[in-house]
Amino acid sequence: MDEFSHYDLLEASSGRKVAEGHKASFCLEDTTCDFGHLKRYACTAHTQGLSPGCYDTYNADIDCQWIDITDVQPGNYILKLQVNPKFLVRESDYTNNVVRCNIHYTGRFVRTTNCKLSQ
Repeated sequence: MDEFSHYDLLEASSGRKVAEGHKASFCLEDTTCDFGHLKRYACTAHTQGLSPGCYDTYNADIDCQWIDITDVQPGNYILKLQVNPKFLVRESDYTNNVVRCNIHYTGRFVRTTNCKLSQ
């Protein structure tokens, strides 16, 4: 899947997109599960997915899951992250696929606060 999640960095004041990125996916599997939930998917025999209460987690340094902010000016932004943006993965509920976070960028450091589900 060429775009499992999509990331937009928006100016907080205007909503104008200043940068974007995406995460490509070739395997969805249960790497970690909450207590009481069992792993079901492990990318074997072409079977992949995410079980309820489980997560497919990666380190931050894996290619294609970041936004290049090289040319972004210091300031306040909104990070909009949308999972399954093209609705290619069947889900029981699509209403929890967008998260918005406040971003403060100093030019050297990024502070993320107030992440909430949104539309």
